[in-house]
Amino acid sequence: MSGRPYIHSEEEDAQLAAVARGDKFAFEQLYDRYAGGLEKYIYFITRSKEVTEEIIQDVFIRIWQKREQLPELDSFRAYLFRIARNQVISWLRSARPRHKIVELDESLAGGSRADADHLVLYNQYYKMVLDAIALLPERKKEVFLLSLEEDLTLDEIARRLHLTKSTVKQHLYSATTSIRDYLKKYGNVSSALIIFLTLFES
Repeated sequence: MSGRPYIHSEEEDAQLAAVARGDKFAFEQLYDRYAGGLEKYIYFITRSKEVTEEIIQDVFIRIWQKREQLPELDSFRAYLFRIARNQVISWLRSARPRHKIVELDESLAGGSRADADHLVLYNQYYKMVLDAIALLPERKKEVFLLSLEEDLTLDEIARRLHLTKSTVKQHLYSATTSIRDYLKKYGNVSSALIIFLTLFES
């Protein structure tokens, strides 16, 4: 992230309102403020500058497409990183069949073996996430998947499932905690696991 401090919440509220009205300059300012932090977070997992840049672009495209919702957010940063988390997990889901160790070894310069092993490890963690999701009670699973796969907000999930926002938030928190606990229980302790667990911070 750039060295600039976060702007005061009232100023950010005004900026989000401007973006919601379609102000592209305000959107560019929002991108400049947050893209650097996202880059570090995403690159820790993908180990690919190209993939990282693609994911960041996808994240901000989604934000622009749903810009009308921005003034209603309790925390833009939390919203931003939730979308990034979901995009990273979607990439992990698609990366497993697309990449093989040999292909990575051939395509990555220097340290390719480590990067290949890194991706395989994250894909193993992703498989564990699928196992953990399968163990969730049906309603918690439904809420979590709507958040993960469709990037729905708490309000959108609440409307979809005819639940209160507080109930959805509780289900999502509980589901996320269960998945984190499952990963801690069955994943080998490593720096990669610690980083991966940040994807499921409540």
